[in-house]
Amino acid sequence: MTWLRLSEATTLIHHDVQKARERLQRAISKAWLVPSGALPLQTSDPNVPLRIQVTLPSGLRIVGRSWLEKPVLHWETTEIECLCNPWAPMGRVPTEPPTQTKAQIQVWDEDLARLWGGDNPASGTGADP
Repeated sequence: MTWLRLSEATTLIHHDVQKARERLQRAISKAWLVPSGALPLQTSDPNVPLRIQVTLPSGLRIVGRSWLEKPVLHWETTEIECLCNPWAPMGRVPTEPPTQTKAQIQVWDEDLARLWGGDNPASGTGADP
């Protein structure tokens, strides 16, 4: 299994790009973040949401999850806007306020088959999370 760009994921979800983007955006708003460089554990549990990986520019750290609840996605560049602070050692408070930053986002391909099964006409019927 592999991580997919947003354009690859939409192709697998539905033949209608707009519908696929809407579904993927809803799923991302409830997604589990997987640390960069890590692979998620295998699951067949339908209650596990879509798993995503967000890769920040060097020197930044994500702040909270509010930015994820209403994701601002840049489909062509596979980016998401997130709230970030400059990296600081544990226990130290960053001196600068959080800023909105674009970061690379990828989705776990196994989750697409598990969540949307065969919603794409080429593969049968599936659910709509």
